[in-house]
Formats: sequence, C-alpha cells, structure tokens
Amino acid sequence: MNDMTTQASIDAVFLKNDVKLEPLVCKFLAWPHLISPAQLAMNITYRLLPLLESFADNPGVHISANKDPQMFGGPFVCLNEADVDAVRAIIEETKVSCKDLVALAEALRGLDATLLGNATGFSLGDYYATLPEPLRGLVEVLYDINNRPNIRIFEDLLYDDAMTGHTHEILLSPVGEGDRTFFMSTPRLGSPDSVSFKMKFSDPRLDTLSAMRTAPGSFDAIRKLFDVPEEDVPAFRNMFTTTPPKSAGTQVYQGEGVRIRYFGHACVLVQTDEVSILFDPVVALEQIDDGRFTLHDLPEHIDYVVLTHCHQDHLCPEILLQLRHRVGRVLVPSNNSGSIVDPSMKLIMRELGFEHVDMMNAFDSIELPHGELLSFPFTGEHSDLDIYSKHSILLTLKGRKFMFLIDSDGRDEVMYQRLMRRFGKIDAVFLGMECDGAPLTWLYEPLLTKPINRRNNESRRLSGADSARAWNVMKELNAPQAYVYAMGQEPWMRYLMGLEYTPDSIQLIESNKFLKQCESEGIHAERFFGSREMEFFAV
Repeated sequence: MNDMTTQASIDAVFLKNDVKLEPLVCKFLAWPHLISPAQLAMNITYRLLPLLESFADNPGVHISANKDPQMFGGPFVCLNEADVDAVRAIIEETKVSCKDLVALAEALRGLDATLLGNATGFSLGDYYATLPEPLRGLVEVLYDINNRPNIRIFEDLLYDDAMTGHTHEILLSPVGEGDRTFFMSTPRLGSPDSVSFKMKFSDPRLDTLSAMRTAPGSFDAIRKLFDVPEEDVPAFRNMFTTTPPKSAGTQVYQGEGVRIRYFGHACVLVQTDEVSILFDPVVALEQIDDGRFTLHDLPEHIDYVVLTHCHQDHLCPEILLQLRHRVGRVLVPSNNSGSIVDPSMKLIMRELGFEHVDMMNAFDSIELPHGELLSFPFTGEHSDLDIYSKHSILLTLKGRKFMFLIDSDGRDEVMYQRLMRRFGKIDAVFLGMECDGAPLTWLYEPLLTKPINRRNNESRRLSGADSARAWNVMKELNAPQAYVYAMGQEPWMRYLMGLEYTPDSIQLIESNKFLKQCESEGIHAERFFGSREMEFFAV
C-alpha cells in the first residue's frame, strides 16, 4: 500500500462494532442511579465501597461464586486475585475523591433516623438550624398526611460538577458482548488494548466519535480531538476500521402505513414516512449473523426517543450517549420530586448531554404527524416503592393504535376498563412478562434508610405480569394482536439483566400459557426474541 492509499484509509475510518464505549462512574458502568447525585452518594457508600472491600479482603469467595453461572448478576466482583491491588487503589481513590458524596449519604441516613426517632407531629421548623452541613440548603423536612416524617431533596441543586463531575470517565475497549461482566458488581479496570478519557458525559466530542459508528471520519482528527497520549495511539488506532458496517434493512421507511421493528428486549422502533419513535433503546452493536437488528439499522435521525422508566434496561446511558447526535427529542415520565428512590429522568438526561427533554405527566400527549403519543400509568415492577417515573404509552399513527404496557403487572384490570372507555379500539398490545423479577434490595438496597427483613424483601419483587394477569388485561383491551417482549434474553442484554432463562423458567412457562390462551381466543400472539419486523396498513 503506497503512502497516498494509507492516508486515504486513515481519513475514512469507522469505529469498530466490537468496541464498547462505556461511560463509567467511579470505574463502574454508569446506570441511572450512578448519574443522579443523591443516588450515586448512597450507592457509593452502601453498595460499591462495601462490595469492593469485600473482594479485597476475601477475593476467594467472589472468585468461587463466579465459577457458578447461576451467580451471574449477584453481588460478586468478577475479577482475579491478581486484581486485588487495583481494587484497593479504586477504594482509596473513591474514598478521597468522593468524600463529599459519602458525607452526603451518611447525613441523609442520619437525618432520616433522627426524624423517625424524634419527629412526632410537632413543627419541624427547628430542624433546619441543626441540619448536617452536607444537607444545608439541599433538603426540606416534612410530614406526610399520616404524620410520618420525611425528607425531600432539592435534586437539581445537587447537580454540581464539583461534587460529581470528577467521577465521569469514558472507556473504549474491544470486548465481546458475551464477555461483559455484570454492570452492578464489577469495576472496569481497563487493559493494554483499552483507552480511557476523563470527561463529562455531556461532552460534545462523544457525538463526533459516536457518529463514526456509521459514517467515516479522519483518524488523525479524532485522535487530536480526544488528545490521545502518544503511548495510547496504537491501541486507539486498533479501534477503527476502513470496512463499512452492514445494515440488515432499509433504515428509512417510505411506505403508506406504519412499520414496527423490534430491536430486542423493550427496544421498539415505530416509523411512518413522516416520523420515527424509538422506545427504550438498548440495541446490539456487534453485527453477528443471527438475524438481529443493530445500531446500524436505526435511522440517521430519530424524531423521538421514549424512555418508559428509570431502570438500566430501559434507560441505558451507554447506548443513549451513542445515539445522542441522532435524536430530536426525548420523552420521559414525571417523577416523585425529591424522593431518594425516584430520581428525575429529565435531570439524568440533561447530565447525559441531551438538550431537548420533555417530562410527561399521566395523560399528557404529544401531537405527531397523523397521530399522537399519550402517556398513561402502569402498576408494578418497582417493588411497591412510591415511584412515579414510569409510564405506559398509547401510540396512535395513521388510524392505528398501539399500546405499550411495558412491565405492567396487570393486577388491577379495572384500570384497563377505564382506559378502554377513553381510548377505544386497540390494534396491538406490547406487554412485558418478567413475572418473577429480582427482590427489592437487588436494585434499591442502598437507597433504603432502614433494613428490610428477608420475608418482606422476597415478597416485593421487580415483577411484571404472569399469564393470569396478562390475560385479564387482554380481556379488557380486546385487541386482535398481542406481543410479549422485554424478557431480557437477547445475548447483548446479559450484562444488564443478570439472568438467563431455561425451558423450565417460570417466565417462559407463564408467557407460553398466555400465548396459548390468546390463540384459543382467536388473538394473534407472539413472544419476541432477537428481531422482528411488522407493517400495519393505514386506515
């Protein structure tokens, strides 16, 4: 290859499909509760540091647990004994750099205990003079209608670069989807073939890099933009290729009806010739020949991204950052403002660099070309916590109505009777049936200010509908088509979900029963996996 050819190839390179662009917080893969500051403080103090200290003190327990595939998704650091020193270094660095966050978490728990022990219905005004320093100007103390004391956090005031900006990092590494460790238990240590950058997630340089997934750019320009140190240039260069990515189909839809493409889990793209709406984007990056749609099958411009709730498999910072340059507007549900268990999704998206984010209350709607998108509530999947930031969606396009029930548990079928009186005929229903989810503490333990006993913990799960409840919903909706989705079984979801079904898993047994019930009643029903494409004619 002559010098001119070499230079041409360097100036037309793509970011490789197997290179993961991971946003890290304190070396852990970012998820919503590591971006919102109060929740980050609680997770550092009461989950991440104790987990790392457990590994450093007794790595053998973690190493042994990780040999059992059933333990994937558990509280075990997936590293080796040789990594103990690196983990100890993370512990010490985190304690120093995040001392203000640790102080905030301890102050929150301390104030909560004080209120529960002493606030008996008298005025709380005197408490402001005695607030711990980390909470001054950041909280309101109040009673609920049953005279139980509570703390409201002024969440927006906590988004301060001095407190959280230093925790952000971007790690680029060539790691296969099957080799990714569980997001919540294992820090990313990096390797000789990885490169990391200390930078805020909102940094616009990430848009330039992410665009090189699908459009070629200059290697020299991107190297200079990121100021890659000379010693990291060989590893950085290996992350790019001159081979263009493939597409599994036409990204732009120009038909007269509505096209729906399933990208795995809860990620669904709905398109007409005038608008595109993408739900809960967690998409595959690697182009494996198994029929999947990938990031490369998304349109270059996405009018709306709809995020349905604040769980890592629905609001995924890693994928959202790589789509940011393509997205027009983001739609999120409103939250229980100031609650430690219910951070604002709008503020999280702002921290991720999204400028156009609309918060929707129940039954708010957005006008679309030849239709509308309407938000409405769903129950379940949040362990009975007082969380508002979750919504289902009724999408009307070209005379067709599609109901996305997300992870609703379907326990109150009367709600759907009421909805049907308002909504009218539905053409297709999309429903999650992860009917035996993880217990409360799996996700929320660091945010709880009082311990919960095992029996109560096991009873309060992150669960959706089983067959009986799903059928009760379908009877009320009377839709001719039903699609089970959001089951988390695609191979690129494993590092986020921490579960893998077997044929005798209750989730598959229950969803099979639901599919058979639908079939017996003349309803077309499927359980999605991997990819699926459908077209609905306009009416």
